[in-house]
Amino acid sequence: MGPLRQALRVILRPAEGFRETASEAPTLGPSIRRMLAWWLPAAYAHAGLSAWSALRVYQALRAGWLPAWTGVVLPAGLDPEGLQDLLRQLPAPPSLVHIGLWLLVLVPVGVLGAWLHHAVWDHTCLWLLGGLKERRGFRASLVAEAQALRIAALGTVAALLGFIPVAGVALGLPLALLDAYLWVFRGFSMAAFHGCPTWKGVAATVLHAVLVGLCALGLLAAFAALVGRPA
Repeated sequence: MGPLRQALRVILRPAEGFRETASEAPTLGPSIRRMLAWWLPAAYAHAGLSAWSALRVYQALRAGWLPAWTGVVLPAGLDPEGLQDLLRQLPAPPSLVHIGLWLLVLVPVGVLGAWLHHAVWDHTCLWLLGGLKERRGFRASLVAEAQALRIAALGTVAALLGFIPVAGVALGLPLALLDAYLWVFRGFSMAAFHGCPTWKGVAATVLHAVLVGLCALGLLAAFAALVGRPA
């Protein structure tokens, strides 16, 4: 069975697919290399298109363009023409070559950072749910995340469809649902590699999302409190 066909089978039947993968006892080094081989090209393409889109918007703002909804969200008393004059004073953006060089370095760092982030948080959440009774250690979580994220890289490929004009907007909801599924998809791998019930692995990824969301809300509330504090 080809690697792509096998990956699609695991996406459709993750519990069974990851149990088979875990039974083969893959090691950490090859798992990371395979993850990078699958994920990095898609990540570079996504980052490049995102940077290009952001650059286009930035250039349009510097030219005085404002979105149609600007008048709704602008604070009372702020003149749109004054805002346009302010935007025209924005500094020139870096060149595409400069951006490309930064992406060349930042994308691999971001990919490896996301892998470590998911491994730490999912492992911790699985521990909170009592899913580490087999005591297979953090290394098992690193391998499980690498195996899952290698296949989840197909979601990054699918996300490139979102850059298609008009069609990208129509595909927004399906792509968001796919992204949500691939978030909990890691839980099936965690459960398989730690030998715990599948629901605990999936619940660990959900708890991960909840805790990260609460941390973000806490930071926003603290920032709002600091900004609102009288001098």
